[in-house]
Parts: sequence; C-alpha cells; structure tokens
Amino acid sequence: MTLARCFLFLNLLLVSVTSAATRPHIVMFLSDDHSAEFTGCYGNKAVRTPNIDALATQGMRFTNVFAGSPTCAPSRSILYTGLHSFRNGAMGNHTQCKPGLKSLPHYLSALGYRVVLANKSHVGPKEVFPFEMLQATLPKDPTIARRYRMEGLDTQKVDAFLASHMAEHPEQPLCLVLADSGPHVVWEKNKIYDPATLPLPPILVDTPITRQAFANYFQDITTVDKRVGEVLASLKSHGMEPNTLFIYTSDQGAEWPHCKWTVYDTGLRAPFIVRWPGQVKPGSTSDALISFTDVLPTFIDVAGGKPPEDIGGSSFLDVIQGKSATHQEFIFATHTRDGDMNVFPQRCVRDSRFKLVLNLLPENRWTTHFTKVMDVPGSHGQVYGSWLEKAKTDPAAAKLIATIENHPRWELYDTTADPYELTNLAADPDNAPRIAALKARLVSWLQQQGDAEALAAAAK
Repeated sequence: MTLARCFLFLNLLLVSVTSAATRPHIVMFLSDDHSAEFTGCYGNKAVRTPNIDALATQGMRFTNVFAGSPTCAPSRSILYTGLHSFRNGAMGNHTQCKPGLKSLPHYLSALGYRVVLANKSHVGPKEVFPFEMLQATLPKDPTIARRYRMEGLDTQKVDAFLASHMAEHPEQPLCLVLADSGPHVVWEKNKIYDPATLPLPPILVDTPITRQAFANYFQDITTVDKRVGEVLASLKSHGMEPNTLFIYTSDQGAEWPHCKWTVYDTGLRAPFIVRWPGQVKPGSTSDALISFTDVLPTFIDVAGGKPPEDIGGSSFLDVIQGKSATHQEFIFATHTRDGDMNVFPQRCVRDSRFKLVLNLLPENRWTTHFTKVMDVPGSHGQVYGSWLEKAKTDPAAAKLIATIENHPRWELYDTTADPYELTNLAADPDNAPRIAALKARLVSWLQQQGDAEALAAAAK
C-alpha cells in the first residue's frame, strides 16, 4: 500500500469511528393500541407502568403527539414514510403503499445506519419498506386465544441481537424499531387488577364484563411495560445507553368504542417519551403539537441528514433538545376502513385546542370489530352487547350509545373542556367563525393531498 493510500485509509477509518461516536443509536419501542391516557406518567393512577413512568423521569414526555390514522397499517405507513395515507396509498387497514416510495430504511441506510424492524411489520410492499427483519416473537401462549395478533416481543432475542451488533458492527449506528404486538386484542387474562375498583373513562358503559375486559387490557399494558424495562436493561448492559435516543410510543389508541378506528383524540393521541442522555432534559414535558409525519424527518435530522421537503412533516429535533416549545400549528388525520369492517370514513384537523371532524358517510351507523366480533369468549361483541342491554333501562348508557353510533357531517370539539369529544359544538352559531377557519384549513389540506372523495363530502 502506498503512503498516500495508507493516509486515505486512516482518514476514512477516522471519519467512520468519529461518525459512529457522534451519531446516536435510535431505538423506538412501538407498542400496539396503547392510548396515552392509560399510562401512569400521563396521569392514570390505576394502571401499572413503572418502566415507562421511569423513562419519563429520565427524558421528555410529549402530551400532544398524534397518529396520522387510528388504524394499524395506515398509521405505521405514515410513521415510516412521513406521508399521509392518501399520498402513500395505504388508506385502509391491511392495504399497502404505492410502489416506488422511500421510507425510513432508505433514508437512514443512506446515512450509514443499520435499520432493523423486530416482530410486527404490517406494512408493505417490501420494496418500500426494506427493513432488515429481526424475528423476535414470543412462542404462542396456549392459555390465551390469540386472534388478530401475534404474541409479544421476545426481549431475549432482542438482547442477543444487540450483543451481536455491538460485537460485529461497533462502528455502525443502529436504528432499531421494536414493534411489540401488545396491548392489541386478544388481551392477556387479568392477573393483578381488581376490576371492581378500576376507574372507567366516560366513553365506557359500566357493566361487569366491561370491567373484566378493561382489567385484561390493563394487564396487557403492564406486560408490555415489563418488556420495555427489559429492553432498557439490555441497552445499558451492552454499553449503548449513553449514546442512544430511545422512544416509547404506540401506533394509535385503544380498541374501545370512540377510540381506535375514529379520529377522536382517544384514537389518535399516542404516548410519546424520548430519552437521550445529554440532549434531553430529564423529567421535562412538551405540549408541542406533533404528527407522526414528523417522526421520519426527525430521525433523519438526528442521523445527520437533511429531511426531504416533499413529505408531510418536519423535524422536531429543536423541541427534543429544548430549543423550541412549539412545532406544528395544525395536525391532520384520516380514517377510511378495515376491509368490510369499520366503514366509517373520517377526516379531521386539530389545533392545540379545537378539532373539526368531517364524516364522509354520516348516513352509516358506526360499527367496528367491537360491535361485531362475538365468537371469542369475553369478546368485544359480548362487551358491547352488555352496553346495549343496559341502554334499554339506563338513559346515560342510551345517550352514550347514540353518541358513539351516530354522527353528522361535521363535528366540532373543544378538546380542553371536553377531552373525550362527547359534546359536538358544531350547531352552536357562536362557533361559525371557528368552523369556517378550520374547514378552510382542512379543505386546503385535502386539496394538497388529492383526496377527492373527502373534498366532495366537505362540499355537501
């Protein structure tokens, strides 16, 4: 080797080592159907989430992070592409993105990262999402009638992967998405909660089977929390903690009525906690308005790249580092359908307080898996059946059922005064200026997205 080539090799090696030392690993723990409100650090005193709560004391807890869709495949497609559903093509659940798009693996691989997805994918096609896949799914639990999901994340396999990466690729920064399957239904059977004492949110009708199902949901959340703790311990044991940006979040809200498959906050608002030693102030909170479309450009920014200008979001790295208290002025979201289920399409625009909802088919009565799945013991359909039965004699239950099932073309909510969005303010003439302003924002966005069906509905 000539002296010139030797110096060139040493220079390239130095650049590589310096790059790995200065650019953090990025690890995102992505749970499934975990509403922010069912987390201890978000104010829920009943649910047990000690590891997630501890994470919030070590990092920044975001209060206003919203999925772009309240359904699994569309939400994940938005998260990984930075494009809303109409632009990426994955409108309904179990649908795929348009060919030729770029996503997280493309952008970060080009910046030298190893980009890996563990356990749940639920996005396609492969050419759009060329993740290195880590098979890390727990073996089937015969005591649980798992339907609609795999078992959860196998953290021992994650630990082994981290050990091998640090041994074999110590110079390469890692972007690792740990996609757990919990707390998606079918939920784990309750072991530690007393159903009778759990505080039910006002979107649930209080019946014995509801309480048991709610306890099962909490149990599944606590199991996910345990796996979060195990992953955090692995990062520490392998020496990765000081140089890792770690995020805990979920793809959308819980599978309850007026939550998942709707664009209300209970369907869209996700827990979002960021820990990054030396970069994020421990125990801090941000109320900045952020969309899942902002996550990809933020990752690119963190990795040292320049986020593309033609996607739907923008980097909020300044918020993470405490340099800015605000981000988006408005967020947008869409829901289309889940095959022949949940055919209740909605679009919405939300600022820091008010939300305007457009229902494309207001003549449809709201139905979902929650109202139709009857053949699993303790299933949603059986829970909802107990609500309908109680509504026959209980006016409050009957009113809630009517609110859940029937929706006019337009809905307006004050999410500060009415966080569960149960009181539609659209008919109040005093709100006409606000509705007009939000409607103009929504229509402009729908035009930019090319969403002709929604634009036609907005014009009616």
